[in-house]
Amino acid sequence: MTGELKWKARELEILQLIAKGLSNGEIGAQLHLAPETVRWYNKQIFEKLDANNRTQAVTRATELGLLAQPGSPAVAKTVAPMRSPVRYVANRDVHIAYQVIGQGPVDLLFIHGFLSHLELAWQNAEFTKFFEQLGLFARVILFDKRGMGLSDRIQGASTIENTIEDACCVLDAVASERAYVMGTSEGGAAAALLASTYPERVLGLILYAALPKAVQTNGEPEWADPEAQFEQMLEEMQDNWGGAWALESFAPSRAHNPQFREWWSMVLRAAASPSSIKAVLANMRDLDIRPLLPQIRARTLVLHKTHDRIAHVAAGRYFAAHLPDATWIELAGADHIYFLESVSLLAAIEQFCQAQPAPLADTWIAIIVCVLTTVDGRAAEAQTQINAYRPRHSTLGARQVIALFDSPTRALECARSLQNTKNPRALRISLHVGECSVKDGRPADSVLQMARHTADIIAPGEIAVTHTLHDILAGSEFEFEAKGKIGYLLSTHNMRQS
Repeated sequence: MTGELKWKARELEILQLIAKGLSNGEIGAQLHLAPETVRWYNKQIFEKLDANNRTQAVTRATELGLLAQPGSPAVAKTVAPMRSPVRYVANRDVHIAYQVIGQGPVDLLFIHGFLSHLELAWQNAEFTKFFEQLGLFARVILFDKRGMGLSDRIQGASTIENTIEDACCVLDAVASERAYVMGTSEGGAAAALLASTYPERVLGLILYAALPKAVQTNGEPEWADPEAQFEQMLEEMQDNWGGAWALESFAPSRAHNPQFREWWSMVLRAAASPSSIKAVLANMRDLDIRPLLPQIRARTLVLHKTHDRIAHVAAGRYFAAHLPDATWIELAGADHIYFLESVSLLAAIEQFCQAQPAPLADTWIAIIVCVLTTVDGRAAEAQTQINAYRPRHSTLGARQVIALFDSPTRALECARSLQNTKNPRALRISLHVGECSVKDGRPADSVLQMARHTADIIAPGEIAVTHTLHDILAGSEFEFEAKGKIGYLLSTHNMRQS
């Protein structure tokens, strides 16, 4: 029966406006939806009511009691997105705070930028409205990164690997099998790598005001901050933490609003200390995911405001130009903070999440450990040792082993353990990162060639890490020594003490 169907809050809201005689354009303007999105909802409504036009839809909705009676509040207005209490999930010995908003048919994992606070953020009405709007069409999953907000404090800063692992733990805690993943600002790189490392868990990727590289190296890219400017910003941040630091850049439209300044200052103080946020930003300075973008196959929506003062719009254009399946939407405005002046942003996200999901990707981004030896039988011994570190694939050749990991730390620990066994000079070990087949675990030819070439040219007993992998290891506890064109050698020193 039609009346037994499950109705979404947004469908009921649009149904009320249809009954009032509003056109699609008027409905879109009132609800801040794109015309295509309104037409999509109309189609769903007509199908549920077995109606061919608006008149039939209103008649049948009235018979089923779906429309509010005269003088009573609209049905849709009584339906508010659910907001769960803040809960915790443990990733080994670190507890991550998370929260769920809404009960929509798709899941949307939201990865914040450099700071967040799951409790105090809700004291801002625009933040609340933004996530309530998202919660009308999705089940939105929020979390505070380790060391941030309500999550466990840690020494140092969360690495991109930590963020990805913690995000997966949160998805498991809320029983989410597949989700859209949205990353804003500094969280965009983690979102992109999560989507490419675990394509089976991701319906699509959404990037807002994101940066593939934040700080220039040798003067490039030109749209990133010069290193001296970035270092000056870090000093100013530490000197001014506790007040409305950099609000003129993060939110020009609210820079002179006393209430917003007070809220921003409060969230900064509560979310992190000056030293901890400096460590977070220092990790961002060293991160560069540009070489991996052409290998990320997720269907992606890239959004950026034209006059963003924190992340130059050219960074968003770079994402859109180098991701294979990206849609680029440039928005008017200058606010870096996503929930300000967000009508067009929300409409674009909703339309993206309502589209038919792309088929599962047949490749993923892996950490490749390549082990070469000239000693008979040593490759088989190495594979046995490697398998103790839980690679997703390992392939044994006559005198080589190729192993694929989804964790850089486990891959490096595995390489270190091989180096610490008897006769380590019988092995040459390289670590690289790149696209691999989901079906058979074979790296792309160019990726495999780079891993083999790097292992081939180092000295026996050494462990090499390519530039591409090193550039996503910002904040790693491992020490590296620069080795020119080869990349880096894993230092012979022990891991830095925390």
